[in-house]
Amino acid sequence: MYMKRKQLTFICLTVLISLLTGCLQLRKIEMPQFKKVETLPPLSSAQGLQMEGYVPKIDNFIIILDSSSSMGANYRGDFVGSYSKFIVAKDVINRMNKTMPDMDIVGALQRFGYGFMEKGEPTEAVYGPAVYSRSELDQALNSIKTPGGHSPAGLAIGATSNIVGAIEGDTAVIVISDGEKLIDDPLMKVKILKDRYGERTCLYTIWVGNKAEGKEFMEGLTSEMGCGFSSTVDDIVTDEGMVDFVRKVFLARDSDGDGIPDDADACPGTPPGIQVDASGCAIDSDGDGVGDDLDACPNTPQGAMVDNRGCWVVKGVKFDYKKWDVKPQFNSNLNNIINILKRNPGLKIRIEGHTDNIGSKKYNLELSGKRATAIKAYLVKNGVDQSRLTTIGYGLSKPIATNDTKKGRALNRRAELIPIK
Repeated sequence: MYMKRKQLTFICLTVLISLLTGCLQLRKIEMPQFKKVETLPPLSSAQGLQMEGYVPKIDNFIIILDSSSSMGANYRGDFVGSYSKFIVAKDVINRMNKTMPDMDIVGALQRFGYGFMEKGEPTEAVYGPAVYSRSELDQALNSIKTPGGHSPAGLAIGATSNIVGAIEGDTAVIVISDGEKLIDDPLMKVKILKDRYGERTCLYTIWVGNKAEGKEFMEGLTSEMGCGFSSTVDDIVTDEGMVDFVRKVFLARDSDGDGIPDDADACPGTPPGIQVDASGCAIDSDGDGVGDDLDACPNTPQGAMVDNRGCWVVKGVKFDYKKWDVKPQFNSNLNNIINILKRNPGLKIRIEGHTDNIGSKKYNLELSGKRATAIKAYLVKNGVDQSRLTTIGYGLSKPIATNDTKKGRALNRRAELIPIK
């Protein structure tokens, strides 16, 4: 009897185990996967967006990741099945990292909360601030294993404020969280960040949550900062959404490729290869108003009147046909030259005379010499040492305009000033 009961018990246990195993196997479903980076549109290389037509919008970025216990709950979105919010948030950063182009900027990754099985600092920078490295950011992200603990978002934002204060340039701060039970007054810490560094810092939030109040709180952080915008994970889970997010946060349009964003480019349409200044205009080394790329006469002295070639000319002084005398109405223009020579006592100049093409070469050569000599005589008469002045006539050999029109011939009847050593 005892043996029969024992056998019956064994049979029952065997059946029970079989049923449980069958149930478990029935419940074992394939988890839908969060879209991976490999599904992004074709890129210029194995990693990163193309930079052609864009320049970095910022000098630094700081990502703040919520790794608190609330992030361990499931995120039940249309795209991610029943993965935890923490896994989804990490995957967002991973995709962002893969999508970002290679840029010479500084990056950092700050987390708040701590591992479920081990207590650590309530917030810490697990990466940076350091020159951005795709692989190093990925390694740091993978070091954050599990979510746990409270949500001291205020401490993390305060620590971020200290990082911003220690680095130079414009900074993007990206907060990724469910917005739930965030403590240590994160809103006040955002206000402090704005007051101290708002002129060079923007705040972006990515909501990975299930509760509407969490979304509202994240939107409130961005609204308080006044620069940046709020997104949800659903906004950027698609390929196009992530690319659009990265471009808006990290990049600025540069249509002419001169390295200056369109919204700050005072000289759009700069030809390729031209060196530009901070305003996007061609560098003008001698400050005469003509960029180096177009300046046929570099190193003109400050204050010199130049033509559209950047050459120092006796501005406004026009010679009548077959004449070389300097008319009194042009004295003020010549006085500008005298003032420049007085301000630059070591400066010597060569006065070059030119003519149109009416008349013989010999006649025009003599006429151009007389015109240069007339300019010299005026300068010497008004106090310029003649040892600083030389003259030469080029006749009709160096026109700067067509001789087929009256206007063009008038431009060719001119005198130019060339600084010499």
